[in-house]
Amino acid sequence: MTKTRTLKKLLLFVALITLFTTLLCLAIGAETYSGECGAEGDNVTWTLDTETGELTISGEGDMADYDWSSNTPWNAYRSDIKKITFKDGVTHLGHFAFYNCTSLTEVTIPDSVTHIGNATFSFCSSLAEVNFPKNLTKIDSLAFQCCSALTEITIPESVTHIEIQAFLSCDALASITVDEKNPVYHSAGNCLIETSSKTLIAGCKNSVIPNDNSVTKIGISAFDGCRGLASIHIPDGVTSIDDMAFQDCSNLASVTIPDSVTRIGYGAFSWGFNLTSIHIPEWLIKVQCKASYPLFLG
Repeated sequence: MTKTRTLKKLLLFVALITLFTTLLCLAIGAETYSGECGAEGDNVTWTLDTETGELTISGEGDMADYDWSSNTPWNAYRSDIKKITFKDGVTHLGHFAFYNCTSLTEVTIPDSVTHIGNATFSFCSSLAEVNFPKNLTKIDSLAFQCCSALTEITIPESVTHIEIQAFLSCDALASITVDEKNPVYHSAGNCLIETSSKTLIAGCKNSVIPNDNSVTKIGISAFDGCRGLASIHIPDGVTSIDDMAFQDCSNLASVTIPDSVTRIGYGAFSWGFNLTSIHIPEWLIKVQCKASYPLFLG
């Protein structure tokens, strides 16, 4: 009887030690980090809860900008970031601020934000959805580069400046919509079009270029990295296809280029490894005889 009681006490002691050790490990593992990340220092601050993976950006005004050589203050914990919440009052999301946060799945952006910087969310490969705020005016180059889980974008009425390659290599992107009240851009056939210049600035794997003369130019890198694009018919009336317009469309098998096209830029169809059917104007056949003009490199 005494031995049984002793054994029970020993097992209880071991269980309590195990529980204490587990709780201690959890307490040590779940830490909160914080600091400043404002353009003016302490005007914007950050807090990261590693237990929930939520990074909270708070304050008034612009975030600081970062570049290839300078690390963000949360760089050491980048892989822990699963959600970013920007509090109302923040106006600018810094260049390269969340570059390569590969675990990031959710972003909450308030209406106070007017500018998303260069490469802000580049290589956030798990980010599947972004709701742009109603007062956003500018999206910089490479802002969402290689966000390979992003499936749709809706550009609000307020956006008046989108730089080239803003959505470069978002190969899952299937839907592009622009608010019909937007004064600068419109969408048609899942294409993002700058209305006044008739330039298609971004496409996706489901794009159908409109044939109503609303597009006369395929812009720089418009379809660059659209690996889900299988075929494209460029309608009559398009006169120019810019540099790298269809670069790295590795599954593109069929292309039709009308006789109206008078210019095709450098590497416009480079790295199109599956391209098996192409209709091109007669002048282009002559140009392709010159090795110094690699439109179809790769």
